[in-house]
Amino acid sequence: MWPNTSIETFRKVKQQSKPIFWERINCYTKPAKFIIDDASSRLGIAPQHKITADIIQQEEEEISLADFIFCPSPEVKKSFMGAGVPEHKLILTSYGWSPKRFPHFSIDKPVSDTITVIFVGSVCVRKGTPRLLRAWEKAAIKGRLLLCGSMEPAIAETCSRILARSDVIHRDYTSDIALAYREADFFAFPSLEEGSPLVTYEAMANGLPVLTSPMGAGGVVRDGKDGIIVSPYDEEALVTGLQQLAGCAELRLRMSDSARERAQEFTWEKVARRRADLVLERLKPA
Repeated sequence: MWPNTSIETFRKVKQQSKPIFWERINCYTKPAKFIIDDASSRLGIAPQHKITADIIQQEEEEISLADFIFCPSPEVKKSFMGAGVPEHKLILTSYGWSPKRFPHFSIDKPVSDTITVIFVGSVCVRKGTPRLLRAWEKAAIKGRLLLCGSMEPAIAETCSRILARSDVIHRDYTSDIALAYREADFFAFPSLEEGSPLVTYEAMANGLPVLTSPMGAGGVVRDGKDGIIVSPYDEEALVTGLQQLAGCAELRLRMSDSARERAQEFTWEKVARRRADLVLERLKPA
């Protein structure tokens, strides 16, 4: 079952005694709501999500009806285990990336005297962009922070001073994300709540070291090898991570090679084969 499948469909399939494999894109909704509510409160703004009590209640029924739940990252699995879902129902898997999206990829990058740090995704509370903006200001890096994605109005308002800096660039729409990745020296993604974000896979595939959170890492980034993983609530660690990656070309090169190699294990073709094996394994007679 894919997310947003009607609960009636769940019930009818269950009545036919057919196994239900349920795909989860993000964490269990109840703690996800708490994360976003808390982050919004710290900013002094109203939560921007549309999570209601009815949505949470329906999800709880979906959990009870599903035989197996695909969890695309360790953090997603952890969120369901924390809600009391038995581990035998949870299948740890991943998402991936498509090389076809980057047909003109080149390892060689344009030479520049300044560092470009890129963020790709909705510029919103959930993805940790207010913390990234504050950390960028504190880090005092000679370079620019490039934000690619639509921006929540609340972010535009509460972070207006930092967004007005000459070294912060926002692109609401990017027609060719491959070109944006080519501009960058590393990828910053301190998300508070995620599943296994495709932008992380794509950044790694384009040879970008990743400064991220456990949520943003998606289970694919290895701390110290492909990038740096820090708590999104530890702003000083985020500042330090920005400075470390910006200040050491050798570190970026080493992590770039590692990230690119790691990403090759997560093309959609390879992920699909692993997913099929996981399904077949669970369908074996007890």
